[in-house]
Amino acid sequence: MIRYRLFEVIFLAALAAGFVFIPLAGAQTAVPETVFGISRPLTERTYRVAKEIRIQGTIQSIEVSDGGALRGMHAQIATAQGIVDAHLGVSPNVNAKTLDISTGDTVEITGMMAKESGESVLLARILTTPDRIFILRSERGVPIRGIISRGNLTPIKATMKGGF
Repeated sequence: MIRYRLFEVIFLAALAAGFVFIPLAGAQTAVPETVFGISRPLTERTYRVAKEIRIQGTIQSIEVSDGGALRGMHAQIATAQGIVDAHLGVSPNVNAKTLDISTGDTVEITGMMAKESGESVLLARILTTPDRIFILRSERGVPIRGIISRGNLTPIKATMKGGF
């Protein structure tokens, strides 16, 4: 009889706790993540290889952006369709000297177009120059901290350290 009463008390206490705490759990709001200054739902930021495009053009300018949605190195590429802003990466290893690029060079870039702060930008994954091919992002869009050269000329000093 005492066991039955103890079970009944525990059951009623658990039931009451459930009624109190379950509505509170539903009242929580999700806080969006911030990755590289981007604050949007994950599905809008996800890099997809299936959405990749390939552009060919001439480098009009190379600049490093310290602010805005996408910090890091940007190259303005003149294509037949117009000027494209290509984000090359955020690592200190991603620079004009390491990539051996300069204004006026012809390049081919494979990447995915994205909207950042209302502007269209090409998230460059592969940069192809006449001499080399550089892997700038993984297939998941994670910037690679080192540079991987797939060219057959002189070896590059930077090494891949991984994206995570």
